[in-house]
Amino acid sequence: MLSTVLANVLPAPIDMPAMTQGGSQWDALFWGFVASVSLLVSAVVGSRFKPGTKTVAGLLAFTAGVLIALLSYDLIGEAFAVGGLAPSFLGMGIGLLAYISANRWLANLGNRDRRSCEHGGNATASTGALALVLGALIDGIPEAASIGIGLLETRFISVAVIAGVFIANIPEGLASGAGLSRTGFSERRIVLIWGLVTLACTLSSWLAFVLLRESGPFVQAALIAIAGGGILAMTLQTVIPEAFDGTDDLISVLGAIGFAVVFTLSHVAIHPA
Repeated sequence: MLSTVLANVLPAPIDMPAMTQGGSQWDALFWGFVASVSLLVSAVVGSRFKPGTKTVAGLLAFTAGVLIALLSYDLIGEAFAVGGLAPSFLGMGIGLLAYISANRWLANLGNRDRRSCEHGGNATASTGALALVLGALIDGIPEAASIGIGLLETRFISVAVIAGVFIANIPEGLASGAGLSRTGFSERRIVLIWGLVTLACTLSSWLAFVLLRESGPFVQAALIAIAGGGILAMTLQTVIPEAFDGTDDLISVLGAIGFAVVFTLSHVAIHPA
């Protein structure tokens, strides 16, 4: 009875035209830019309006749910579909270790809470800017690379992946823009810095496709999982702790909403291969 009622209320999976067909290098470049440009836009918004800690923490909580769903259904799940368990777990482990090492090195530079709006004001201008940029690259490159890697096998781009990467960039952009502005950076300089970060993330999507398109299923699956492992470590080490600091129990509600959004995009919007 309940299943019948839900079937009548919830939208059924529908076939939608793929956002892009053919999986060319230009697809990887274009969609890498679309997903990464939110870093630049949100940094400018953050520098102008300087959102508070609770606002950014709420966005981080939502982002945590987005990233967990993205990992489950569009990265590690895709890696398993391409190459099976062995390359999936191997790649995930490599991605985890790479992110942990990079994050620890970055923390030694004085950037432990790079998604906090106040962080940029707690360091010197040069050190703060360097740490924020490196943090954005460490976080953003695996996300953007997953777009190009995903196009290697599926030949279409997932709405959930684009939306997930786009949303995940917003809290860091807002926090860094506000922090750098408080440190004394001009809006023009902030645009230049985050424009370069956006470019680097966009190129990572393109390079992932160009350099790896001739590789076999094992390598492709491992590389998809490496991106997933890096995002998993980022979620556990930076997104969730900093979100909880500003939202407390509300993190569960906001995270569940984020999870539901990506789950819906992954299961309702089904693209033909």
